[in-house]
Amino acid sequence: MTDHEIEFAKMARLAYRELTDQRPQWEQRSPAMVADFEQLNNFLQAFEEVSSREGTKSGKEYTDARDRAEHAAEAAAGRIVRGLRVLQVNSHNPALATVASYTPNALNPLHGEELLGALNAIASAAAGVAPLLANEGVTDEHLKTLDDAIALYTPLATLNNSTVKQGDGLRSTARQVVKGLRTVLQRLDARIDNLRDEIPGLAQRYDDARRTADSSYSAPTGQREGGDGSEGGIGREAAGNAFGPEAQPGS
Repeated sequence: MTDHEIEFAKMARLAYRELTDQRPQWEQRSPAMVADFEQLNNFLQAFEEVSSREGTKSGKEYTDARDRAEHAAEAAAGRIVRGLRVLQVNSHNPALATVASYTPNALNPLHGEELLGALNAIASAAAGVAPLLANEGVTDEHLKTLDDAIALYTPLATLNNSTVKQGDGLRSTARQVVKGLRTVLQRLDARIDNLRDEIPGLAQRYDDARRTADSSYSAPTGQREGGDGSEGGIGREAAGNAFGPEAQPGS
């Protein structure tokens, strides 16, 4: 991976730590931000896995995160597939035949890109028949749960193939992970900007973190007060040891 990619990931870790510090405050004001925050963590886990494969280190944290995301996505898909199966019984719609066949036993052997493809097919089919699914007890919340689960699994799925170990394959994967980091950070930029007046200390620290390796980032300038935990966060020291992919001192 390139120096720019490494520096960009370092910046993303700093932003993640600042968000971890002030999570009690921003989560209360913007619950929808949790999905982006967790996706940022998963992209960072994926980047750490690429780095570990280059350095032949253990990728246990990545593997654990991937397995959790995989199981959550399969569970979310399961509820929707049950509804799709009922619709298939009712109407014998050929367009639903494949997705209705994705029972837990059918999804369980799938991993990585294959599982991601199946999950996206289920989500797409469900969106097209959402009113009919609602009659079978599958709510908009169920659909959103699957969408969120897919978003969390996507950055981890690309590294599921153990044959991606070195050379061009690994470099290409690193580029894709950094592209994902950039995308989720852009969504977080908008959410943080919307909270700027309510949590100014977090906004300032987030801005500072983002500017460390992203010349395209721009935000309102000016000193802000707070940011040491006084706004309801857990404080910088605690945030430095919070859950996430940051390497701890001495590791």
